[in-house]
Amino acid sequence: MIVDAHCHIWERKWLKGDMVRLMQSVIDELGIENEESIYDGSPDRLIADMDEDGIDKTVVLPLDFEFLYTGGGFSFREFNDFAGECLKRFPERIVAFAGVDPRRGVAAVEELRRCVEEMGFRGLKLWTVTGFVPDDEAYYPLYEEAARLGINVLVHTGLGPGESYLKTCRPVYVDKIAVDFRETNFIMAHVGAPWTDEALAVALKNRNVYVDVSAWQKSHSVFPLAMAQMLSSAKLMHGGMHKVLFGTDWPLFTEIYTQKQWVGCVRDFEHPPALQMMGLPEITEEDKGLILGGNAARVLGLSD
Repeated sequence: MIVDAHCHIWERKWLKGDMVRLMQSVIDELGIENEESIYDGSPDRLIADMDEDGIDKTVVLPLDFEFLYTGGGFSFREFNDFAGECLKRFPERIVAFAGVDPRRGVAAVEELRRCVEEMGFRGLKLWTVTGFVPDDEAYYPLYEEAARLGINVLVHTGLGPGESYLKTCRPVYVDKIAVDFRETNFIMAHVGAPWTDEALAVALKNRNVYVDVSAWQKSHSVFPLAMAQMLSSAKLMHGGMHKVLFGTDWPLFTEIYTQKQWVGCVRDFEHPPALQMMGLPEITEEDKGLILGGNAARVLGLSD
């Protein structure tokens, strides 16, 4: 089973106001020529891409963007509802996380409860690019609710769009909440790049912390050795390849690599001679299977 642990959905008609500026910053940063490859984030396109590319299940991540961006009247609750509709249409293919900003206080707790208990969501997405540091104890009621509900928490770490804040996205801010909420699994998006070593260290220290490789497509297309070193380092540090999840950040990187090509980058991975000389461990066929789906299936409680 192949699981994409990091994906987004949206409708083109929603992208108004600041959200257009946000998308344009991504287009500029990545050098995207076909803008529709990013603007078309419809569930129908997602499922078609999954079918074509052999991806069995995908985690969709609504974004609570309203503390930093205007969305032309489209709210974070409507974004969650849209993910719920997607889950209802494709229950065997979609896993939904709730996009909730912890600064909402009691309303955040209520929204997470609604998404999980009424719509069957399996996780919480924290989009730190909007300007909050996730280990503030003022947000602990939300994490306590996540723990009570028995769900996972995916935290944005590392680089984000140009129209966002970087300083709140350090992987180290996951460490405290991982310690204080030991029964909750935390997934750090993008292996925290450019703070990759920091992200791997947080995952090493905490048995309940994982990383996903979404958004590494651009780096891999330019310098594939960097991702190879990261994976080998993760295996060496963690005593095995049990902490790394496959992710795409669909549809943002589909012009750089299709889903099928990105799966192939992992499936066809070969151990570079330079890493052999450094003594870094080889990524085996078993390791590739864990990255592509085995780890996510275990962490998210999925079945075929």
